[in-house]
Amino acid sequence: MEGEWGESDNKRKARFYRLTTTGRRRLQQETRNWNRMADIMAGILDTTPEEA
Repeated sequence: MEGEWGESDNKRKARFYRLTTTGRRRLQQETRNWNRMADIMAGILDTTPEEA
């Protein structure tokens, strides 16, 4: 992430952040990993005792 100081809509000093290209790629990778893990956990939780 990158940040810079600026002025907010109500004229107060504020820090504004933006996601860098590298950060965006990392976020996409982590999102894929999270979704993969969530799918695995959902599969485990959806099994019946006989399937386990």
